Amino acid sequence: MRSKYIRPLALLLCAALLGCLLAACSGAADSSPASSAAPASDSASASGSSELPSSTTEANTGELNPGNFDENSVFSITGTENAFAPCLGWGPGVSGCSLKSVIAAASLLHWAEDARMSSRSPEAIQDAFYSWYDGLTDNQQEGFAEAWPLIKDAALDLLSDKDSMTGRIADAGLDADTLPGCTLKNWQALQAVLDDIVPETNGEA
Repeated sequence: MRSKYIRPLALLLCAALLGCLLAACSGAADSSPASSAAPASDSASASGSSELPSSTTEANTGELNPGNFDENSVFSITGTENAFAPCLGWGPGVSGCSLKSVIAAASLLHWAEDARMSSRSPEAIQDAFYSWYDGLTDNQQEGFAEAWPLIKDAALDLLSDKDSMTGRIADAGLDADTLPGCTLKNWQALQAVLDDIVPETNGEA
């Protein structure tokens, strides 16, 4: 009696297992195309982005390039008035002129370095100088012309033999560690221009 029911039950279980196996295989086959389609979609997206016009993917920075700026323009040499301010109000024979010449020289040395005078044309340096000089009174112009030789000598001493000027630097209230603060070539570029024009203005004053 028992064996009569065991065989049908066994057949039903086998049929159920076979149905499960078929369903599993069918599900795996359906998911395989979807997974293979995903990379194709990604590659198509990447290909599409690479084909975008360059104007939409790159910023136009040409107008921001500092190389377009004319370094020899008078407007690119700034700080002229502040640099020459210590050169006024004194001259040879005036009390404290030795210290004032060092202060003026230090100011012009730093200006020559900051403005990279050796890379400027003489015309650009002249224009920068005259933008300050032309605004002076006749007495101020004459005073600068008289002070220029002292300023020039002090600058050359700072460049070539700063140790011998330790006392004057300290008395002038300057920081010796920041001096001369200029390369020889930048100073020579400025001095060469002023040597050519200061005597002329001195003669006209």
